Amino acid sequence: MLKQFWVIICLMFSSQILWAEDSQILAFEQFIDPAAEQRYSVSVPAVGQNEQLWSVVYMVLQTNQVPDNTVLDFKVVSQGLLSKNNPAQKIQEYAFDGVQLAQKKDYVLSQFSDLSEQLEDQTGKKVQDASLFDTSRAHVYARVEDWVPDYNAQATQLNIELGKLNEMQVKGLYLILGKGEKPKDLLAIAQLDPMIKSQFHSEEIQERKAARSELREARLAIFLVIIAMGIFLGWYRFKR
Repeated sequence: MLKQFWVIICLMFSSQILWAEDSQILAFEQFIDPAAEQRYSVSVPAVGQNEQLWSVVYMVLQTNQVPDNTVLDFKVVSQGLLSKNNPAQKIQEYAFDGVQLAQKKDYVLSQFSDLSEQLEDQTGKKVQDASLFDTSRAHVYARVEDWVPDYNAQATQLNIELGKLNEMQVKGLYLILGKGEKPKDLLAIAQLDPMIKSQFHSEEIQERKAARSELREARLAIFLVIIAMGIFLGWYRFKR
């Protein structure tokens, strides 16, 4: 019995080691109250060509007025990294109206406890929560992206260049580079990306259109069957 107990303990310990190796934080930077029209970066030395890399960009924002008249404008500039979705694109430019951004009273990055714990354990940095004077004006932008290392790159760096912010302030900017398996919290964080939300709604609309089309086809088929039955019954009575 004691031997079996120690076997279970060893298996649990081994699984924890494997988990740590599968999901690794390479770098983490956080900027509280970053200024507009500035560049903010997270970087690591060059990584192996076969590494599976991922990044997280998380912004806490506060609007100065109703979201309809506010704009978040920024660029994502990669060095030594190639986007899996579009390897040729080195600079990605984005502009979102406030109404497109997720409005959340629970806006802090530390709410994702598993990710926060992993960040602190692997980088020694504790997540600093951004402070807002009015949580009803809190918005969050997030982006999770997959990368592959650029060939012969001397360094790996992800840059965020904040543009002019119209009636909006970035209260907290968090940049993470990792490799291997993504932490499970990234699934929820990715849903805060307006592009993902837009894609989801687009797919949802397409699914609804397809369902309506199938319903129309089914109704037409039933209608044709009823007509065919009517013709057959009429012909049968006529023959009698």
